[in-house]
Order: sequence, then structure tokens, then C-alpha cells
Amino acid sequence: MKSTMKQYPVASFFVIAYAISWILWIPAVLYIKFVLPAGQAPGWLMYSMLLGTFAPTIAAITMTGFLDGKPGVKKLLAKFLVWRVGFRWWLVAFFLAPVAILAAMGIYTLQGGNLGQFDLSQWFVVLLGPVFALPLFVGEELGWRGYALPRLQQKYSAFWSSVIVGVMWTFWHTPAFWAPEGTAISGQPVTLLAVGWYLIFTIGISILVTFIYNNTKGSVLLAVLFHGMYTGPNIFPLFPDISPTALNQIIKLTIIPVWILVVLLIARFGAAHLSRNNERIVFETMD
Repeated sequence: MKSTMKQYPVASFFVIAYAISWILWIPAVLYIKFVLPAGQAPGWLMYSMLLGTFAPTIAAITMTGFLDGKPGVKKLLAKFLVWRVGFRWWLVAFFLAPVAILAAMGIYTLQGGNLGQFDLSQWFVVLLGPVFALPLFVGEELGWRGYALPRLQQKYSAFWSSVIVGVMWTFWHTPAFWAPEGTAISGQPVTLLAVGWYLIFTIGISILVTFIYNNTKGSVLLAVLFHGMYTGPNIFPLFPDISPTALNQIIKLTIIPVWILVVLLIARFGAAHLSRNNERIVFETMD
């Protein structure tokens, strides 16, 4: 097993991350679906689901400790401290997701949809929502971006590394597809079309995160911020009358601006690096 982990460090990471999450998630989801009355959930169930979201970071630290010891773990965790990357990249991480959401809302209204009343008094929810959500994404990004992405970029282009992470990231969520919340398709019928949409959407997001990561010296901190901005409450609290149906349609329409951004970034910076300096962040051994 040790030789296998050394020979396949990325695949081993994915196996550990999946195993931890699914061991915690699958029983919880089964309990929700077949035991609990509708609308009820005990506290232990919430903690089980929450702990499962930290599996990628746990797997990353475990694998790094096994392969590179304490110096490697220290170097890995230091990626949370990479913040001197230029003010513009903070703006990109903070506003890229809301811009995509606004574009999707624009598409929705052009199709005849109604957003309801605009309420600027909820601005504090927009700002604070992602802040409270950030700890959840700390549990993911050290794994996906801090550990897996730079190792994949040793062998593959930034684009294909992002696709691999995006695919693994998507199906890591699989048990949550049948949970009330957890993914963009949770609480809805789990169909091939829904999973296909979620896969393509997540791959697009993965490419955008790689763009930010490769241009910010490998900052996991900014990856976490971007993750929080597109997954957190975002700008929806400014439209308190928006219906769940409208919200669901807007979320699905977000795939359009996300992939327009992806195409523009590839055309401008190239699929090989997704970087202004024609460089991609790759894993550096401790030797």
C-alpha cells in the first residue's frame, strides 16, 4: 500500500477523500431519506455531513505527511497564507462569481422571468454570507487546489488538470445528490441530465479556480474566497421575492456565463497555462 501511495499520490488522495466523505455521508443520506420525518434532522446528522466536507483537506494533509513529512505539511498549509498577490486578484476572486450570477439573472429576465423587488437593505447579508461559509470551503480547497492541482499540472496542461479535478470534484458530491442540500442539484430529481449539467458546470468552475490559482502564486486562500462567493448566498438576498423555481432556473443558467468566461480565458491566456506569465503552479518536491 505504501508503494502504491508513493507511485500514485494523486489517485491515492482521491481515494482517501472519497472514502472519508462517503463513509460519513452515505449513512446520513440514507437516514434522511428512509428514517426521518420530512423537515427533521438531528444535530449529529448535520455534524456528520459537515465533517465529510473536510475530507479533501484531511486527505491532502495525510498524503503530504506520508510523502513529505512535517516540512511538506507546513509547506502545504502555508498556501493558506499567500495573500500578497495584487489587489486586482482579490477583486477577481470576490466579484467574478457575482458577475456570472448577474449575467444569468439577465438571461433569465430576457426570457420573461421575474426577479421581484430589489432590496438594497440586505447588502450586509451579501457581504457576510460568504464569510460565514468560508470555513466549509477551507475543508475542500487545500485538497483540490493545494494538493491535487499542482501535481496534475506537472503532467498535464492547466486545462486538462482542471477537467480532471472538476470531474473528481463533481462525483465526490454523489451522496449529496440525494440529500436536501449540498449541491446545485440536491433536493431535485437525480437524472442523467441533472448530473450532466452539474458536471459541466463544476468543470467550468474548476477552470476558473485554476486561472485564479495559477495567477496568484498558488494561493489557496483566494481559491477559498472564490469558492465561497459562488457557493454562498451571493447576491440573491438583494431579491427577497425571488421564487425557488426562479432561483433554480437562474442557477442552471449560470453555466452560460461561466463557460463564456472559460472560452475567453483560454483564448486570451492559452489552455496550457491559464496564466498571464505562461506559467502554471506545479508541485515541487521536498528533495
